[in-house]
Amino acid sequence: MEPFKFKKLEIEQEGSWLKRLLKSPHFKKTIVYAAIGASIGYVLFIIEQDAAKLILWSDTAMQNVLMGMAFGVFITNSPCARGKC
Repeated sequence: MEPFKFKKLEIEQEGSWLKRLLKSPHFKKTIVYAAIGASIGYVLFIIEQDAAKLILWSDTAMQNVLMGMAFGVFITNSPCARGKC
């Protein structure tokens, strides 16, 4: 009986996890959707203001922007977005 012959497996380093994360298409899509959500949140803040007292930035604007970013991140990272529903 002949002994087993194995080929040597050569594994190359792919770079750090941070480089792989920043170059991944999913991460880029998440950033784009978060930016779109933040923009929509800011536009909604401007629309809901009174025209006589226009304020460009306040705590409410920050809340709207963060909520929009959260929706953008959720849309790209939800289980349904990844096909696991």
